[in-house]
Amino acid sequence: MRIAQLSANVEPVPPPGYGGTELIVSLLTEELIKRGHDVTLFASGDSTTAARLIPVTPKALRPEGKFPTTQWPAFDIRTLLTLQEMKSEFDIVHSHMSWSALPYLDTLECAVLTTMHNQVKPYCEAIYCRFAHQSYVAISDSFKTLNLPEKLNYVATIYNGIKVDAFTPVDLNCKRDFLLFVGRICNDKGTAEAIDIAQKLNLPLKIAGKVDKNDEPYFEKEVKPRLRHGGADFIGEIGHDEKVKLYQSAIAVVYPINFNEPFGLVMAESLAAGTPVMAFDRGSVREILSEPETAIIGKSVDQLVDKFPLLEKISRQHCIDRVKKMFSVEKMVDGYEELYYGLLESQPRKRKVNSR
Repeated sequence: MRIAQLSANVEPVPPPGYGGTELIVSLLTEELIKRGHDVTLFASGDSTTAARLIPVTPKALRPEGKFPTTQWPAFDIRTLLTLQEMKSEFDIVHSHMSWSALPYLDTLECAVLTTMHNQVKPYCEAIYCRFAHQSYVAISDSFKTLNLPEKLNYVATIYNGIKVDAFTPVDLNCKRDFLLFVGRICNDKGTAEAIDIAQKLNLPLKIAGKVDKNDEPYFEKEVKPRLRHGGADFIGEIGHDEKVKLYQSAIAVVYPINFNEPFGLVMAESLAAGTPVMAFDRGSVREILSEPETAIIGKSVDQLVDKFPLLEKISRQHCIDRVKKMFSVEKMVDGYEELYYGLLESQPRKRKVNSR
């Protein structure tokens, strides 16, 4: 197949520190190439890929910091205009750009698909509804249930995948002596609650993640005062290798989210390292984690603190086995590949798949 993958220009593909959507785009792109498909990636020029790369900006917008956030949408529009100029070159266009791409996708003659990575907000709901006939993928059943399930044409639920072997420890019995928080430092991810849990358990906590500009007030008001109490170490944004070492050395990853998480790569990565998770019962948590086999799940700080002794009964190998079975890159790409072929077969007006 001749496949176009569309990514926003905010982060490079893959991102050097922060994970999320761009990491999934990278893993999907590279595995599709390994399987013999002809893939074109629309992303920032500092992306790293074996695909043909089509950039409209030499560097990703957030790390470079050259343009204000109000100007970022202009670069995505430039990407989509470039796509329209090249539209005859693809059998299928797979967008990870959210609502902004939908009007452009509707003008294409090839098959189109959008993976829903983020929650539908009120300001963009009307746009989704206008293009509800397009094909959409949910990254969890929970996500689909909470995001216009009666209106959008969801054609599949495909879980995100990770490179399981990149996180799996050699020694499952290595010493683990701290709790770990990985992710964006914000109210949604529950950074303050993670510190509270660690302090109630009298355990050290390492905090690894970035602070976005709009989350700085939260960091100053909710996180910094808690850090002064001691026991919690704010590391900041880190790369893959350092993140893996932290996963492999932690007693558990603390995941007290305050929103309905669409998927949560941190949970899958933690399990791949043989590390159980302590999570609030929101969004996709019970799809990714299984209690009591791989996690303890509660509705409050106190509930997770009370359940903490149950972690001792969790097998680290069970954690790894669950990820291999459900959340590997190979399983994710199997799902997308099958869906691509199905979309091409179900849309006879579209051009048939190229033999390559």
